[in-house]
Amino acid sequence: MKLILVRHAETEWNLEGIIQGHSDSPLTCRGLRETSALLAAFNAGEYQIERVFASPLGRAWQMGQSLAKYFRCSLTAEPALKEQAFGQFEGMPLELFRQKHPNDANALFRLDAEYCPPSGESLARASQRFIRFLQNLEDTSSHHQTICIVSHGHVSQGILAILKEGTVNSFPLYAHPNASYSVIDLINGKCIGLKWGIATHLLKLER
Repeated sequence: MKLILVRHAETEWNLEGIIQGHSDSPLTCRGLRETSALLAAFNAGEYQIERVFASPLGRAWQMGQSLAKYFRCSLTAEPALKEQAFGQFEGMPLELFRQKHPNDANALFRLDAEYCPPSGESLARASQRFIRFLQNLEDTSSHHQTICIVSHGHVSQGILAILKEGTVNSFPLYAHPNASYSVIDLINGKCIGLKWGIATHLLKLER
């Protein structure tokens, strides 16, 4: 089974450097252009996506709608694909978070996948719900299908680390920019091929 993992396009809070998690914000004008650039890249790459699953959070759902419409395929909302919940830190500017809570910021974004923000969830836990979804998807899908999954930046880092290295601990290495995608070949629960963080289609976009 071939999986194409897509991160949603740029949002207002991405642009302003505000922590989102399970909270949401609208796409920017650039985000709309990023979506168009991604669709053009998929067309040029001759990908034939047969099903789309998307996080129900608005920014990911909007990308899922665009992909499903383009490929004329089904779109399913899947809560397991939501971003990590950042709890009490959601809605806080990232720079302020780093100033007021430097230890929490380092643990959350750089050091500790087991760190759980107050009233939130750890990256390890968020990644496991995502992995369980992938396992079930492989059990119920054709091995020859190409399936697109639309999710979020931080949880995608955890998933890519697990698929590539078998552990979530290396998550900081797997940056996944807005509207970038990764291509994953999954057979019998094992990742036999992974190209991650592909964003060349965004290089010519103006700010």
